[in-house]
Amino acid sequence: MTAAQQMLDQARASTAGCTQTSEVLVRILCAKQLRVGLRSYYPGFSVRDQSNAFSGFEVDIARRIADFLGVRLVPVVVDTKTRIPLVADGDIDLVIATMSHNVQRDGEVRFVRPHYYASQSVVVGARDRTVHDWDDLVGQTVCLPSGAISNIVFIRHHIRILTFDQPEQLLDALEFNECAFVMHDNTFFAEALMRPNWANRFAVKFGFAPTPWGMAVARSGAKQFAALLDELSVAFHVDGVFLRLARDHGLDDVFLLEEQSRWALPRCIAADGMVEANCLIPPVDTSDANDVSMMAAQAAWLEKAATNWLGLRLDLSPLKHQSAIGLLLEGVGYSLALVVGVVLTTTAFALSLAWLMTHGPTAMRLGVAGLAAIGQTSPLPLLLFFGFVVAGGVTQYSGFVALGAAVVVIGFYNGTNAAQAIKDAHQAVQGRSFLSAVSAAGIQLFAFLINATKGSPAAGMIGVPEFLNVTTDLTAYSRDRVAVYLLLLLFYTGLVLAVIALLSRLETWLGNFVRRSS
Repeated sequence: MTAAQQMLDQARASTAGCTQTSEVLVRILCAKQLRVGLRSYYPGFSVRDQSNAFSGFEVDIARRIADFLGVRLVPVVVDTKTRIPLVADGDIDLVIATMSHNVQRDGEVRFVRPHYYASQSVVVGARDRTVHDWDDLVGQTVCLPSGAISNIVFIRHHIRILTFDQPEQLLDALEFNECAFVMHDNTFFAEALMRPNWANRFAVKFGFAPTPWGMAVARSGAKQFAALLDELSVAFHVDGVFLRLARDHGLDDVFLLEEQSRWALPRCIAADGMVEANCLIPPVDTSDANDVSMMAAQAAWLEKAATNWLGLRLDLSPLKHQSAIGLLLEGVGYSLALVVGVVLTTTAFALSLAWLMTHGPTAMRLGVAGLAAIGQTSPLPLLLFFGFVVAGGVTQYSGFVALGAAVVVIGFYNGTNAAQAIKDAHQAVQGRSFLSAVSAAGIQLFAFLINATKGSPAAGMIGVPEFLNVTTDLTAYSRDRVAVYLLLLLFYTGLVLAVIALLSRLETWLGNFVRRSS
């Protein structure tokens, strides 16, 4: 640790008077505390108990670094969405939070190398489910941790996903059958798979994307700190510190044994004491040249402009990927078809049921009234799942079949209520035409048409890949959901306003037509 000690001594010499400085290491020494971003629940690596005490492999690494610096460790809870923004913005000094090192993240933070651990992503599911590769997951729902870079792989394979902010939620979702499969780093499942009851029910199906894990600091103002941590990391490998700490927590030590052997070799340290670059494990490149969208450059410019001009940190990652743009367009297409469909079926059900309840034979009137009562009193989710079961039993289920089922069910749900309004209006305008009754109930009819438009996203419950549904997939590309859901809000607001404007014109036309016909 001679090199690291020399760097520390130099930094301490700069703390005289502890004047304002931009160097992170000097600020740490002046404040006499090291703020480290740690996970609150990742068994074996970092867990916070009810007394707010942290324990785990990464926690022990943080303590070793704080002890070396002679400062107090201040743990700060981070997750997959906040760990990079917090360290990049200077809210924490260092992040050690199960973060894989990839080329894309190199543009946001400065990773410490050599790496302190490595893992691969694995898909876990019930033992009795046969899954060998990606094709076997198509049509299944896989739950993922939000913000994980490997989420994109599932989108590219057209697999439906749900994302969770907290990793422990993944285990609950799997146990309670909310998800057919879950994905996370193999290290995350190590503890669960050691429990006989859990291991008898679930197993690893396949693994992919092996990646090294790295500590990280801010890209600006942390040059000295990063260099010191690089030297400490080498020393911790050579001296077996990382290895002993990992074994203390029952972690797999294959990677650490390999790294200890690597850094014990003279060829990995140059004559001037610097680390030889060819001994460092390179970051993983998760980019796909064929998946870069035409809007990638503009999205990057907007992110930078928002930071420089407004102080906002936007993440427009979905706009940088062609696969995400494809999802976006698919969702928009399904949503537009869904809205047009539910408006037409709501109108058709409203007019036909109202006509039968006012002009049909008594027996038919009673039967239709009973059918309408089902639509008026049943919860929409229940009707949608009924349509899901019927459609799935009649034909092979697909997005188009789900769309058709949703159009009929949502149209029936709103149409029965509108039909009742027309029936009541027909009784109030005795002796006048059915069209007059429709005109008299126009406000209620249009209200239910607008309600059908606003309720169309409920179709996502039965698998229709409409816009609200695909936003779950789109958030897999971004740690920040705000931009994605803001886009969603603007889309549906515009869509509903467009329907309102159209119906307003139709209402005016219908009123004029009825007056001319009278």
